[in-house]
Amino acid sequence: MSREQLYLILGMAVVTYLPRMLPMLLLSNREIPPKFVKWMSFIPVSIFSALICSDIFFWQGAFSINPVTNLKLLPAVLVLFVAYWTKNIMWSILFGVAGISLMVSLF
Repeated sequence: MSREQLYLILGMAVVTYLPRMLPMLLLSNREIPPKFVKWMSFIPVSIFSALICSDIFFWQGAFSINPVTNLKLLPAVLVLFVAYWTKNIMWSILFGVAGISLMVSLF
């Protein structure tokens, strides 16, 4: 390993570590307002929803809400129903994988 590669790895480690450590250092002695804590609680759900929606609604590089051309829409609706009725993530995953596998193999 060259010296440049070592510096690059150390630089990436610092850049990865600082955004995680700085908020803890700066906010450790302060009380965080309850409204901010509530607002922060929505961030993981928002990010996860954005990731899921971008994967479902974009088919072959284009936005598609047509179930005939977008094979991911029907399995996604199936997963929503299974998740609502069973409240079980394993059943949701199984039905999602089975649904998308069936759609891809049939069409």
